[in-house]
Amino acid sequence: MTLAQRAIDLSAMQVVAMTDLISEMRPPLAPPGRPQCALFLTIAEQFDATVCLARANLLTHATVHVRAMAEATADMYMLGTADDHVRRMRYEQVSGEKAFYERLLASHGPTQAEHQLVADRLEACRDRHGPLHAEFKKKRLFEADKFTAAGLPEFIPLYPLLCSFSHNDLTALSLRHQSSGPGMIFRAGVSDEIAYLILHTAQHAMVRSTERIGSVAHFPDGHFELHFGVMKKLYEQLVDLRSTDDAGRPA
Repeated sequence: MTLAQRAIDLSAMQVVAMTDLISEMRPPLAPPGRPQCALFLTIAEQFDATVCLARANLLTHATVHVRAMAEATADMYMLGTADDHVRRMRYEQVSGEKAFYERLLASHGPTQAEHQLVADRLEACRDRHGPLHAEFKKKRLFEADKFTAAGLPEFIPLYPLLCSFSHNDLTALSLRHQSSGPGMIFRAGVSDEIAYLILHTAQHAMVRSTERIGSVAHFPDGHFELHFGVMKKLYEQLVDLRSTDDAGRPA
């Protein structure tokens, strides 16, 4: 069995362990715990989606989910430590919405009626954007800054790889489809090394986010420790795969 297949099998087992933990989770009713739990559930869904794509031999397309898992894990951690992070997340959301409406109005696509509808939405968006922009325009955080501020610098080295596949840049397209001859490849297999890196990053985000949710959500006495213990053991087994080759001998 290849390194990639063993990593997929361990990740599938992690989905089961994660689902068992979630079944006993009771989220708080107020922020920051409430949005932290929402982020955690999204991370778990993205992890499940990653495993589904891996099983379908489409793992490089899961990188958009894994990248989002890393970003959401950083947001989870910062929501618990930075009082202004909920507002920062709103600023990032409304800034993207504002930019979209402005680009749409500058294009020649909308009809007159659609143009007015978008203009009205842009005006309302600017009302929300103004105060937040005044607060955060000089405190912008790029993803590397977020990972550092959240105490998750281990995501920084692999983040460009995830972005490469997520944005379908030329390097990613070549790895996916280029052949040694004039033809191209459909649903090409990914190398063991890249498959492992993607699945390791996904499991790492899943475990780190679970670690944080244990102090945020409510669980029956001893049940979080029980489920999280299973998840940590599966992650440790994944890490140990790097020390053996496909036959189980020292690499």
